[in-house]
Amino acid sequence: MERQRETQKKRGWLITSVSLMLLSACLMTSLTFALLHNSKTQQAVERTHEQNLYELGDNLTNVEINLSKLMVAPDGQYAAVLLTDIYSSALAAEKALASLPVDWHAAEDAAGFLNRVADFAACYQKALVGGRSGKGFAGNVEDMYVTARQLNAEIGNSVALVAQNKLDIRKITSAKPYNYRYRAGESIAHNSVEYPEMIYDGPFSDGRTDDVYRLFEGAPYVTLDEAKEIALSVLPEWQNKRVQSVGKSEKEPLYEITVSSDNGNAYMSIGEHGGKVVNFTAWRDMGNVMLGEASAKACAKDFAARLGYDVEPVWYLATGGVAYVNLAPIENDVVLYTDLVKVKVALDNGEALGLEAKNYCLNHTQRDMRLVMNRAAVPKLIDGRLQLNNVRGALIPLEGGEARLCYEAACEYKGLDYFVYIDAVTGETVQILRTVDSDQGSMVM
Repeated sequence: MERQRETQKKRGWLITSVSLMLLSACLMTSLTFALLHNSKTQQAVERTHEQNLYELGDNLTNVEINLSKLMVAPDGQYAAVLLTDIYSSALAAEKALASLPVDWHAAEDAAGFLNRVADFAACYQKALVGGRSGKGFAGNVEDMYVTARQLNAEIGNSVALVAQNKLDIRKITSAKPYNYRYRAGESIAHNSVEYPEMIYDGPFSDGRTDDVYRLFEGAPYVTLDEAKEIALSVLPEWQNKRVQSVGKSEKEPLYEITVSSDNGNAYMSIGEHGGKVVNFTAWRDMGNVMLGEASAKACAKDFAARLGYDVEPVWYLATGGVAYVNLAPIENDVVLYTDLVKVKVALDNGEALGLEAKNYCLNHTQRDMRLVMNRAAVPKLIDGRLQLNNVRGALIPLEGGEARLCYEAACEYKGLDYFVYIDAVTGETVQILRTVDSDQGSMVM
């Protein structure tokens, strides 16, 4: 009987021990799960804060740039379009700021400014719709631009640091950031943000969005073997080159070909009709920068000409050891921005490492390039405060696939560079672009 009790006692201790072990394991599992869940939740919250920060930076950039355009825009349809964009961007920026867990009292001046910009844009647009002049708004536009530029610069600094993982988003959203004061005693207590990486590669670089290749119409059919030979001929200096893969595009009338060699690898797309190289990209390591702007432009023009594109450089940007050169046909002193060819040039030896000619192939055709309105009328059609530096014709793409024949007026106002596009028939301002300097060079917005 005693032995039975002892056996039961041992069994009880064993069950208790096992139960405690299981309970501990469950607690550890629950704790681990809770910590992981909390960590994932925290990461999700931080990602949301980062997204709101990026949206704040993006919309402030839009407010600043569009206010700078509005300063020199004449009354009319284009000014109304700018005001619509300013209104929506200001409200979106205010919403993004409100979504950040900041000390609202510290940020209320910035929020109040954005609210004031939106109200101002609505009143200005109402005046234009009612047929009244916008001259009474001009002084306020310039004041708001200066303020928006300062606010955007400060917040843009923080966006950049967060994007580069040099600043913890939690530090931005604590301890009174964005202590911004509008007008009197302007200051921002906390340096904030850069915008998510964007590429600006010259005026009208996007071009058309349809896939009807006008250049291919009536051109002879190119076989797959002929396309391979064309691909190999693009790289005359490459050693032991060979076609690695080839096929037809599923959506476009193009052959897609990959070439490998001792020099590196390259991809290109070639038109099934006419055999034009539409896209070309090569990969290799970069050496030291040896070429300047003039040499890089000459290399880009020569490469485009070798592939059958008669174009001239119209835009240049150098960064990371390479240059991006936009080229366009020029007919009767009219730049055809609708027909852009973009070339990437290595600045160590001038080798072409990329070409994108889709806009050219989509759009290039015979056109009537006669400028109806006299060039001498242009100075009278732009804002009188603008210093006019140069005028030439330009065929520019607009939304919806439309192209407009214009005069391009290169201007300057208070250190800001503008391109104003005047309809060559009606004299209406149809577009204003601004050149913005950055670490990567000059950008057009």
